[in-house]
Amino acid sequence: MRSVSSTTARIFLAILPVSFLLSSSAQQNSPFSRYGLGEFYTNQHVISRSMGGLTAAYADGLNNNVGQAVNFNNPATYGSLYMVTFDVGLTIDSRSLVSKTPAGKFSTNNFVPSYLSLGMPLKRGKGWGLAFGLKPLSNISYSIENRERVAGDSLQTVYEGQGGLNQMFIGIGKKIGNFSIGFNTGMNFGKREIDTRKAFLNDTISYYKSISSTKTSFSGMFLNAGFQYEFSLGKKVNTEAKTTENYLLRLGATATLQQKLNASQDLIKQTYTATVNGDYKIDSVAEQFNVKGKIELPATYTAGFTLHKTLSNQRGIFEMWSIGAEYTSTQWTKYRFYGQPDQLSNSWQMKLGIQFCPDPSSGRGYWNNVNYRAGVFTGKDYINADGNGLKQFGVSFGAGLPIKKWRGYDNQFTFLNTAFQIGKRGSAVNNITENYFQFSLGMSFSDLWFTKRRYD
Repeated sequence: MRSVSSTTARIFLAILPVSFLLSSSAQQNSPFSRYGLGEFYTNQHVISRSMGGLTAAYADGLNNNVGQAVNFNNPATYGSLYMVTFDVGLTIDSRSLVSKTPAGKFSTNNFVPSYLSLGMPLKRGKGWGLAFGLKPLSNISYSIENRERVAGDSLQTVYEGQGGLNQMFIGIGKKIGNFSIGFNTGMNFGKREIDTRKAFLNDTISYYKSISSTKTSFSGMFLNAGFQYEFSLGKKVNTEAKTTENYLLRLGATATLQQKLNASQDLIKQTYTATVNGDYKIDSVAEQFNVKGKIELPATYTAGFTLHKTLSNQRGIFEMWSIGAEYTSTQWTKYRFYGQPDQLSNSWQMKLGIQFCPDPSSGRGYWNNVNYRAGVFTGKDYINADGNGLKQFGVSFGAGLPIKKWRGYDNQFTFLNTAFQIGKRGSAVNNITENYFQFSLGMSFSDLWFTKRRYD
């Protein structure tokens, strides 16, 4: 049995602990994360992020210049896996919030783990593939202070929240000719901790401080399905150069079904005093523990297409360029937290993306083998804090950088994928708008595993 190359293994083992270390320290401070289950991350592979977010009809792994990555957003692509592939991604997130009333500006910078996944063929050449992994879906992190005059005294109120939603997934895909289908399932889990602290600021009279705390833990199974269908629009054969150009259209769609999470909630209202060792409880006003309930997450649907050109010669098959578009929507008005709706609205997003490689078939020049990508997206966010909705718009670009092989005769592919995203949420009708910049870095390590040696 053959193992992945030592270089790939060392890089992967170096990045893995860093990813989980960052997951424990990643913080954001955004009032938007107060709603629903927080702010949802860009839940896509770095390749997709650089192409405006295309996922439904994107696939790779069959072309010599693309290498292989795990498109966990559409499990139908697992059937095209022909090598074992590790995928890990990290994101640097920078945001700037601007408030009209009261006038103010707040900025934050964060490191966020994006995903950790593994994909593999179950039966090489039979069209069966498997993938599994772990990724954060959303983040709750905010701390907002408000001061007002009450009965002649200054009252300080601090609203705080933390937590988020995470996902462990496993999926299987099958490719049958030009048609592929696949399914993801697994566990969504997380927590939501909301605190409201009140304190009178008085120099002569001492008041006890109060806190109202709600801590909710939740988990539940999910189901995601997808398909892709690809067909040729035409071929051009050059007998003299011994090349074949093929123009293909790929259609794709995914659906994540409505989900109910099982939840358990603790509610505490008490007075306290702050000490160097933390809060010291003085008296409990009300306490409820292990209150059972449900959290209902809505269904999401995505559909799109990709038009791409491949070139075949004696060296193999190479993808020259691709261009695609897709539409996604989620019915967030059906969201319920213990039976209660939130200030959310149905969201949608339209995405356009392109990818091209200058001259991969010749094998000459490093930059001729780099995959350059760009995209644009627009839509409506699911948060509706002020009743006016939040418009979304952004652009993205990036590249897939091949890492030179140590041995020219093996089947290893290592790619460093980058994505830059610049976007805005909100418009002139909103009291709070947000500008953000994200830099995502991903590594894809692919090699042939579980292959019997011909010679010892």
